[in-house]
Amino acid sequence: MARLACTLVVLGLAPGTGAHAAIVRVGRQSVRPAGARFVGAVPAATRMHVTVALRPRDPSALAAFARAVSTPGAAGYRHYVTPAQFARRFGATAAHVRAVRRALRARGLTPGALSRGGLSITVAATAAALERAFSVSLSRMALPGRRVAIASSAAPAVPAGMAGAIEGVLGLDTTAAPRPLLERARAAATASRIPLARAHVATGGPQACPAAAAAAPGQSAYTADQIASAYGFAGLYGAGDKGAGVTVAVYELEPHDSADIAAYQSCYGTHASVSNVPVDGGGGTGPGSGEAALDIENVIGLAPNVNVLVYQGPNSNSGAPGSGPYDTFSAIVNQDRARVVTISWGQCESALGAADAAAENAIFEQATAQGESIVAASGDSGAEDCAAAGALSQTEAAVDDPSSQPFVTGVGGTSLHALGPRPTETVWNSGGMALSGMLQPGATGGGISKLWPMPAAQADSAAALNVRTAQAAGSACGRSGGFCREVPDVAADGDPATGYLIYWNGGGSVGGEPSGWQGIGGTSGAAPLWAALLALADSSRACADASVGYANPALYQAAGSAYAADFNDVVSGNNDFTGTNSGRYAAAAGYDPTSGLGTPNATAVGTALCADTVKLADPGAQHATVHHAASLRLRALASSGAPLTYGASGLPPGLKLDAATGRISGKPARSGVYTVRASARDNQSQTGGTTFRWTVAGPPRISRLSLEQAASGPQLAFTVTAGRYAPDLRTLEIKPPRALRIAAGRGVTVTGAGRPAARLRFSDHASRGTLLTIRLSRTTRSVRIALAAPSLRARGSKVAASRLPRGRQVVTVSVVDAGAGRTQLTEKVAVAPR
Repeated sequence: MARLACTLVVLGLAPGTGAHAAIVRVGRQSVRPAGARFVGAVPAATRMHVTVALRPRDPSALAAFARAVSTPGAAGYRHYVTPAQFARRFGATAAHVRAVRRALRARGLTPGALSRGGLSITVAATAAALERAFSVSLSRMALPGRRVAIASSAAPAVPAGMAGAIEGVLGLDTTAAPRPLLERARAAATASRIPLARAHVATGGPQACPAAAAAAPGQSAYTADQIASAYGFAGLYGAGDKGAGVTVAVYELEPHDSADIAAYQSCYGTHASVSNVPVDGGGGTGPGSGEAALDIENVIGLAPNVNVLVYQGPNSNSGAPGSGPYDTFSAIVNQDRARVVTISWGQCESALGAADAAAENAIFEQATAQGESIVAASGDSGAEDCAAAGALSQTEAAVDDPSSQPFVTGVGGTSLHALGPRPTETVWNSGGMALSGMLQPGATGGGISKLWPMPAAQADSAAALNVRTAQAAGSACGRSGGFCREVPDVAADGDPATGYLIYWNGGGSVGGEPSGWQGIGGTSGAAPLWAALLALADSSRACADASVGYANPALYQAAGSAYAADFNDVVSGNNDFTGTNSGRYAAAAGYDPTSGLGTPNATAVGTALCADTVKLADPGAQHATVHHAASLRLRALASSGAPLTYGASGLPPGLKLDAATGRISGKPARSGVYTVRASARDNQSQTGGTTFRWTVAGPPRISRLSLEQAASGPQLAFTVTAGRYAPDLRTLEIKPPRALRIAAGRGVTVTGAGRPAARLRFSDHASRGTLLTIRLSRTTRSVRIALAAPSLRARGSKVAASRLPRGRQVVTVSVVDAGAGRTQLTEKVAVAPR
């Protein structure tokens, strides 16, 4: 995926900065929305939170890895990495991080934490400090819709030597803020009420309570079980555990009322865990606008056993100025707690700007590398997405970010006229009626990106899908001779006149808005539907507990091989919301930039996403000791049931893999820490892989061993030192020579072998006179142990002063460790006669 270029302009230094090197401006000044009005300068003491987005160390390699890990049939398919592994391979280099931190400190700022993936550094400072540091002036602007934002006089300036290390400085300008992509049916829309199907539909999933079922028809809304019936979820419910074990992250820039969610769950009889994760102080308090409730309840109503994490960050506004929208993405990806992420907030792609878009792209590539599926609503302003933001003329075609991002699955909206089976749908577009002051607002977002070239998933799709058409020609995004990214990828119900029944504002705290059960729409409802579908697929037997990850390559491949089985084709309508773009974009057979590939036949498409999945279980960290037998059985599962062939690289020397059984065995020949990359492949060349560490410890060393006859009886002493890479010593077992026996625990001394030696606390236990176990109160690398009468005596003797027989005697000392197993050393000593 080609990366976006940011504008870099070399400047002279502003007078009084005290710096001496050239600076450059990164990115460009944001586009001012029409009707914006200057309010005044931002007070100098205003606290702001900005983020310096860093460039990956090798953007081309990262893009290639993201494609390979998500493309069925590729050698690295689903060989996901952790955030720490991502940071080592793709995060900003240590040199770049140091350079950025030095530059920030030199300009009076205190850099915060580096993200786990190594792609961003946070900065908290006053407005005055940020103005000085980045050579800008910050103003408060009143925007249409009564929102107040912060506007920057120019793109941020940074030292020329730092510019190559960063994508941009996010949060200095908040005029292009994300907006919730939900729509409500207008109260005057009585004529649009639709006859809905029966209140309860047998799907195998949650069923609406009588109160919800009774409310749905009057709200022109469908209950969750009706939506599940229309889109064929029943088979997924039967093929898995309704999402148990899968975590879904819900991206929010507003709060929600937990009582609303509890009321919804009580109605449907669900018990999903819902937890809030605040980012940058959270998204505030109260029930919000209803966006969060819609997102959470749609996920739970369709995937009732998932774990839901609601990431709540501040939106870009005067009350919480800064980089909250980006930081919320970053928190979701870097915490890496969720397999599926749903986003129902968006903004005009053109208003966002190239620098911010490039920073988002890098974090979404990280999510892809880690196996996270991200779905995003495509917008509610039709083909003219910037009309709602006011940043461009409402007659200009534009798409919505982040749904237009290359590594995000964009979700459009339809009007769901009948449940089916196999639903009856058209493209959602109420533009003509809304503009004339009548019924429902909005239309599904969709169209051609002006920032991104067509990603491989679309470019490599089957010709019969009609993805590569003249309307997506590369001239729109500056890729002459190629094609541009088309949005959306898929769709589902989004029309507020055929919307989703949710429970919101149950306490009535939001005046002038409905309370309790109500219908709501927008592509905001369609995105969590697809998130629920992906979660159900992840938890199904077909996926063998493997994460679908970035879904677009598998979706387009599935459509190319069995389109009619997997998707409902939407062939009627267009999304020219304002009526000023000649009916662009029109629905057509196969793919179109209004409904994407269409709406899901969930069971079929969910199964297709898991086709030929091979899941290799992570065996966890392994431990062994040099020259001692080690064994491990790799275990994998293929959804196809085909036999598997195993592979492994990086094994400790001395260990070998049986490719047919997956068993690794042998005796390690050399100590060390080894990174093992294991794989399992079926006869269709589908592979599963995992990476784990195998630590081979050197044997403990026994030194200063003595066994002699004293006047009081036999005496034994020795020092034990832990082997290289071995855990510290904690438990030891001592077997005396056969001619001797352990008489009692009394007379045992244990000292640390350091200088000066310190007596250690320990407990001891004698077993049948043949074994003494000593457990230290704390671990240590080396220890000195001495046994003397009355703890040791000659076998058969009942007196403390028993004598040793002549000749060589054998003493066995075992070091016991739960992680590394038991290492046993045997020493032979000659006893000098007295």
